[in-house]
Amino acid sequence: MTTNPAPQRHKVLIVDDDPGMVHLLARTLLDMAQLHFAVRGDDALAKLAQHKPDLLVIDAELPDLDGYSVIARLRENPQLAHTAVVMVTSHDDASHRQRAFAAGVLDFFTKPIDRELIRLRVQQILNGESMELIELDERPLPVQRAAPAAPIDVHAVTSELFERMSAILSQAETLREHVRPGADASEIYPIQRIQEECAEVIQLLVTISGED
Repeated sequence: MTTNPAPQRHKVLIVDDDPGMVHLLARTLLDMAQLHFAVRGDDALAKLAQHKPDLLVIDAELPDLDGYSVIARLRENPQLAHTAVVMVTSHDDASHRQRAFAAGVLDFFTKPIDRELIRLRVQQILNGESMELIELDERPLPVQRAAPAAPIDVHAVTSELFERMSAILSQAETLREHVRPGADASEIYPIQRIQEECAEVIQLLVTISGED
């Protein structure tokens, strides 16, 4: 009996030192690819070498190496030189845009991002589709005044989520141990997906909580 191997998911590395933006990009792209995260330029270079992602989504400004320096070093590595890059930044002036495209960036998004637009562009890049430049409408978004919200204990929330994700990972490992010997990929793949997604959520929580 011939079994088809489990489909390989695309990999995307998100690099930004703003926890809110990391969270927003993760929510936007979570169902499209396996996500990895970094908050510093040196960490981004290490994870690029480790994971060899299909796409790098990077901020222009980072605490150590800036996004342009990371891209330059990326291009110097023969194994990573052809990695697709999208820049997401708060800089909307022409000089940053020109510098990004000169570095080989495929698209340049300014914050606040349009989630549907960036999803469309990422999907095009991951599918290898021919693309024409799409520009964001950079007019400022209308300010909406909301009633003051009660303060949230972020550490308490992340701690609870860590515990829940760890419990799910433990249950998935128990399921894997009970898979019959010689089981084909279709039986193991759902468990593997659970473990991969939980691991990525944990990585995101680490990034958001500043414990990376």
